[in-house]
Amino acid sequence: MKTKYLISLLLLAFVLGTSSAFATTTPRGTGEQKRAEVETKRAETREKRIEFQKDVAKRKVENTARVISLTIERLEKIIVRVESRIDKVKTSGGATAESKSYVALAKDDLAKAEAVVATFASLDLTSEKAQENFEKIRTAAGEAREYIRSAHENLMLAVRNLSSKEVNLESN
Repeated sequence: MKTKYLISLLLLAFVLGTSSAFATTTPRGTGEQKRAEVETKRAETREKRIEFQKDVAKRKVENTARVISLTIERLEKIIVRVESRIDKVKTSGGATAESKSYVALAKDDLAKAEAVVATFASLDLTSEKAQENFEKIRTAAGEAREYIRSAHENLMLAVRNLSSKEVNLESN
């Protein structure tokens, strides 16, 4: 008898507890509040993502400028050595006008590349789209890279020209 009494009491408590839970109504603004909270979270996350992408783009600009500047410095050191070689060939009686013109062209290209690197710092990376920011970096770096390639090619031509002059001088 006690067990039947306990079972029916528990069953009654269960039924009354669940029915009262279902009977409560939610306030009208809760769904709207949740939507507003979700929207603010989305906006915050979006702002954080944009700031992170801008920081990444800024680091990319700094790194690219550093690498290109180091390349320009290396080529300038090579120019000094080539000019030294030109002077030696000239003192030996060789013709160096063509090599000097190639070196002058290389110096001009390196000056243009340095100007492009100087504009790296002033690149406008305020776009909210990372792809646009990286495209700006890519175009500026591509322009500097072309000047560096041209300078390298001119230096190679100067050295080739000098090498042929040195061989002619040695054979005489």
